[in-house]
Amino acid sequence: MEIHFNIKDIFYAPRSALNLAKILTFLRANIAGYTAYLFANYLALFLSGNTFISIWQNHGLYPCAYMFDLNWYSSVLFWTSSVYWFLAVYGAMCAVSRITLKELKGNYFYSIHDAHSFIGKNWRAIILTPITIIIILAFYILATSFFGIMSKIPWIGSIIISVPFFIYLIGAVFSVFTIFTLLVSIVFTPAIVGTTNEDTMGSVFNSYMLAWRYPFQIIAYKLILIPLTYLSQLFLLTLIGFGFKIMNLIFSNSILMGERFTAILGNAASVAVPKKLIDTIFGLFSINFYNFFIPSTLQKTDGLDLFSIFIIGFFILIVVLICFSYALSVFSTGTVYILNIFKKKSGIDLIETDNNEDLIIDTSGNDKKAQIQPKLY
Repeated sequence: MEIHFNIKDIFYAPRSALNLAKILTFLRANIAGYTAYLFANYLALFLSGNTFISIWQNHGLYPCAYMFDLNWYSSVLFWTSSVYWFLAVYGAMCAVSRITLKELKGNYFYSIHDAHSFIGKNWRAIILTPITIIIILAFYILATSFFGIMSKIPWIGSIIISVPFFIYLIGAVFSVFTIFTLLVSIVFTPAIVGTTNEDTMGSVFNSYMLAWRYPFQIIAYKLILIPLTYLSQLFLLTLIGFGFKIMNLIFSNSILMGERFTAILGNAASVAVPKKLIDTIFGLFSINFYNFFIPSTLQKTDGLDLFSIFIIGFFILIVVLICFSYALSVFSTGTVYILNIFKKKSGIDLIETDNNEDLIIDTSGNDKKAQIQPKLY
C-alpha cells in the first residue's frame, strides 16, 4: 500500500480495517462490554420494578434503562456498565492504532497479545489525557466563578470585573479552544498514544497542537471518514444479507427443511437483529433492506426448533458485534492515517520513527553508563 500523506490515505481505511487482528481486538472488547451492559441493564430495570419477562418482551437483547425513571442504584448500574463498555472500546482503539502503525512499518506479525500488552503499559495516558484537559477547563471555570463572587463586594466589585476584563476575555477564548481540544483529544488520544507512545502530558500537548495547527483539516477529514465508516459497514451488512438470502433459498427448499428453516431463521433474526434497531441505525430505507434479506414468518416453533433459534440467534448476535467491530476498525484505522498526515506536515514521519517501546536498558560495562539496546525478536 502506497502512502501519500494526504487525503487519499483516508480511503485506504476500509480495506486496511478488514484485518483479523483489528476486528478480533474490537470484538473481544465489544463482547465484554456488551455482556456487562446487558446484565447491568436487566438488573437495573428489574430493581426499578419490572419483571424479567416484561423486560425481555419490551427490550429483548438491547435494553436501555436510561429511557425509564430509575432509582439511584439502578442509574449507577446503567452508567457503570455504559462507561465500562466505552472504556473497553476506547482501549481497543489504541490497540488497533498500534497494530495499524506496525502494519504501516511492514510488521504484519504484530499480534493481538502484543497490542494488549502495550495497552497494559499505557492505559493511564489513554484515560488521563481527556481528564487532564477537563481539569484545565474546570480550573478556568472555578477561577472565573471566584472572581464573579468577588464582584459582589460593595464599592470594589465593579473594579474587580472591569480592570482585568481583557484577561477574562482571553481566558474565555482559551476555554472555547480547550473545549474543541477536548473533542480532539477524545477522538485522537488512542491514536496518539498508540503511534507515538506518549505519556499523559505528551498526549495533552499533541491534542492542543493538533487543535491549533489543523482545526479545519480535522473537521474536513472526519467529515470524510465518518460517512466512509458508515458506507463500509453498510457494504459489509449487504454481503452478510446476501449470505442470509442464499442460506434461506437453499435450506428452505421443500427437499430439505422447507418452511421450517424459514421460521427458525426468521425468528432468530428478529430477536438478534430487531427491525427497530436497524431502523434506528440506518434509517427508514433499511426496513425494505431488512425485509428483502431476512425472512419474515408467522409460523410458530416449539421443541428442538426453539433450541435451534437460540443457537442461531446467538451466532447472529456475534455477527452484529463483528459488523460493529469492523466499523470501529475503519474509524480507528482512518484516524491513524489522518494523524500520520498531520505528523508528516509537522516534519515527523511516524512510519520511519522508532517509538522505542521495545528497548532494554543494559547497565553492564565498565563505564557504568546505561546503554540502550533494541530488543531482538
